[in-house]
Amino acid sequence: MKTLGILSLGICVFLITPAQADSTPQTLRLGWDAIPQAGISGYRIHVGIQSQQYEATYDTGLATSFPVGDLEYGTTYYFAVSSISSIGLESEVSGELAVTVARPSLPVGSRMTSAGAGQKGLQWTFPRSALNTYPKFIVEASSNLVNWTRVATVLPEQATGGDAQSLQFDWPIATTGTRMFYRLTAKNWMGESIQ
Repeated sequence: MKTLGILSLGICVFLITPAQADSTPQTLRLGWDAIPQAGISGYRIHVGIQSQQYEATYDTGLATSFPVGDLEYGTTYYFAVSSISSIGLESEVSGELAVTVARPSLPVGSRMTSAGAGQKGLQWTFPRSALNTYPKFIVEASSNLVNWTRVATVLPEQATGGDAQSLQFDWPIATTGTRMFYRLTAKNWMGESIQ
């Protein structure tokens, strides 16, 4: 009996769907490396809400990525992938990937600061305990509080300081004499933080 290669599973592409309510189902796309072995006829995704107990399987053919939908906020899902041989043998499953479907927390304590001559800054903190929601921070500007334009996307690794509990961010704003309003939101691959 031939042993098939074991796969490594990861999240490769995120399909963003509008976050309209806490119960809105979401979708993510899983990806893995193809096995460089002859006789592989396809792959199978295993999905469950308990570790190593998979309630659903999806055959992907030879595709090395696959969208899994109907994921609910607040739930942790466990994913694994296996390979199928041309004679129908299935490999052991890959290492398990656990993903909790959660919106990121809101940035904390956002405020405007003076950063020197003609410069202002937007400053905020974010709890390190919420980094597992894979946040990114969206800075938007408006001159009328109606029409908003994204002016920056700030990633956690762009933090300018912090401590054991939180990261601190300072984003510079060039003042032009025009009155502008700014708002800050945390988003991730599943949608927007609750405002």
